[in-house]
Amino acid sequence: MITTKGKKRVAILGGGVSSMTTAFYLSSYPGWKDEWEIDVYQMGWRLGGKGASGRNAAHHQRIEEHGLHIFLGFYDSAFRTMQALYGELARSPGEPLATWDQAWKPADYVAFMEQVKGEWKAWEVNFPRRPGTPGDDSQPLSGWGYVQTMLSWIAEWLQQLGLLVVEDSEIIERLVGEVDTTRRAHPGISGEWRVKEVVRGIFAGVLQRVVDGISYVASLTDLDNQLIHAAVRLAATVDAADDSDTRHSAVGELVRRVRDWVWNRVAGAIDENDELRRVFTLIDLTTAAINGMIHDDLVGENPYWFRIDDQSFRSWIMKHGATERTAHCGPIEAAYALAFGEKTELGAGTAMHGILLLICGYKGGIFWEMQAGMGDTIFAPYYEVLRRRGVRFHYFHRVDRLEMSADGTRVAKIHIGRQVETKGGTYQPLVTVKDLPCWPSTPLYDQIVDGADLEKSGCDLEDWWTTWVDRGPPLVLEDGADYDMVVLGTAVATFPYIASEVMDRSLPFKLMAEQIVTTQTQAMQLWFKPSLAGLGWEGVPPIVGAYALWMDTWADLSHLLDREDWPDGKRPGNLAYLVSRMLDDEPMPPRSDHGYTARQHARVRAFALEWLAKEAGALWPPAADKHDPRALNWWFLVDPLERDGAARFEAQFIRGTLNPSERYVLSEPGTTKYRLRPDETGGVVNLIHVGDHTFTGVNAGCVEAAVQSGMAGAKALCGFPKEIPGDIEPRPGPWGDR
Repeated sequence: MITTKGKKRVAILGGGVSSMTTAFYLSSYPGWKDEWEIDVYQMGWRLGGKGASGRNAAHHQRIEEHGLHIFLGFYDSAFRTMQALYGELARSPGEPLATWDQAWKPADYVAFMEQVKGEWKAWEVNFPRRPGTPGDDSQPLSGWGYVQTMLSWIAEWLQQLGLLVVEDSEIIERLVGEVDTTRRAHPGISGEWRVKEVVRGIFAGVLQRVVDGISYVASLTDLDNQLIHAAVRLAATVDAADDSDTRHSAVGELVRRVRDWVWNRVAGAIDENDELRRVFTLIDLTTAAINGMIHDDLVGENPYWFRIDDQSFRSWIMKHGATERTAHCGPIEAAYALAFGEKTELGAGTAMHGILLLICGYKGGIFWEMQAGMGDTIFAPYYEVLRRRGVRFHYFHRVDRLEMSADGTRVAKIHIGRQVETKGGTYQPLVTVKDLPCWPSTPLYDQIVDGADLEKSGCDLEDWWTTWVDRGPPLVLEDGADYDMVVLGTAVATFPYIASEVMDRSLPFKLMAEQIVTTQTQAMQLWFKPSLAGLGWEGVPPIVGAYALWMDTWADLSHLLDREDWPDGKRPGNLAYLVSRMLDDEPMPPRSDHGYTARQHARVRAFALEWLAKEAGALWPPAADKHDPRALNWWFLVDPLERDGAARFEAQFIRGTLNPSERYVLSEPGTTKYRLRPDETGGVVNLIHVGDHTFTGVNAGCVEAAVQSGMAGAKALCGFPKEIPGDIEPRPGPWGDR
């Protein structure tokens, strides 16, 4: 914990999830006001970073997002924070989103899209509701607990295929006994049991002795339909904490033989039968995961997943037996898209850990959808609660440069550009829409000196490359006079622009900023005339992944229409959110390249129009053009101006996250080792950095990582909170990991 004498002042730079979380916990413990003064400096008119949203008053107060934002059911740190936030917000019963569980609702229906023989098919899964509440004190499974859970799944899938036979207790007891006998007879071969060829040779002898000892078992293949029962029974006897326990590898070999046995029975029909293909894919994937975890010692009480992050997830599961087809199946493609990993790879440990948390560790629903925009649901409550506490917010304050002290140990000055001057010296940022405090999609010009000029110019004050010229005099904050500690929360892609001096003085900080990969993303919101059923989807609203690039993820968020302010008779029937990665086509330029934003926005528009012309018809068949079934019939889109043809697209909303502060942090192989904890700055003693680029228990771009980072930042400053759910401390080791 960092301490100094007297009351300390902290300057928080940026207003995204991690920055607001730091401010929230720093101001949460009793007596904090006697120790801290907190100032937040934010470019533009709103909080949120890449999670910002706004209400467009010119378009019926519709919600315009930076992308598709959904919480996952294992986000314990994020949900615990939101529960505390909403508890303190203390809205009256009957007010919109009065409690956290009115602001988030679980969603269970997911469709993974598969292209089979040129045809798109939906692999539909209704995930069951699970016990617990996100944010509660229940703990995730151990590594071996995950293995046992996956074994039970394989048994269920075999039953689904009609291949699971009644357990033969004599065979199982003999097999488990032979494994134990072999283990005791060869105490020195524990390491060799993780070498495939050795395992299989030893295990073949184990199986042969079972055949020899039971008269009605004619051959090794006659054992195969019993092996999943044996694996389940054997797994229950394993000492998960003992990495020399050879029964780990015996379980792995059992499930591998089960996988091969299933393949021999379904291979001929796998291309013609969707159910067979999908169930085998799941068995193949799960078998590879089990064997990989065993091989890489990820079966203990608290596995250190990130030790295998120098490998890609796909290469890792293929190394442990999965087919290439399985490595590119719908669920895996959707998992990659969830982390914006299209056209790249994910670190094996980060991906494996995240997938297991997602499907085994969720509480309530697997997904939780916000019931208003992210700005309305998260950042307006953050602002209201923190302002009540006495946190000071400075909007239209753009951080330009951190200047280092002569000895390189402190941030000596913070250079800030003041974009505008506000009337009366303060700015009230929120508007009320249907009784809910919200962020507007543009500044409130009537509160700004020269606001009419700003509005007329069309300049976007959140645009990193804007042509707008600052109206206020620059501000220089000085160490010891204006702040004692700096929290840098402006996102890692901004560091080369504003923190280059820190990078020059700190090699770890420089390596982190250079090696952590970020990407642009793109999003599209479509307001349709028909309902979801009218677009060809029956039942509950879906979350759809692994569809066609470059808008491969779709969620039906029509429930948000109730929060918008459409006139009677004009309310849309459906609201579709689509999102994907957008590959960079040029390096991020200097801030003087004022044409960059227009070039990139043109790309987003072109991608969206091309996708609607080639891919929308297969996703929403009733809305397809009758002359070209691949394309959208533009008439199905809502347009208050009732324009013809493709001109109706102009009434929709598209967004590219182009600014460095909005770019998504990837989890590419080989990068985890460069992530630093928030208080690791290479000797810059008055600096904390927070964001989903830091080392957390997730190490992926998401709200949960950002919240964990913000909590860790506050803990480094004041020792609170004492615990961070799901966090993992880095462990240096021979693998070069963190």
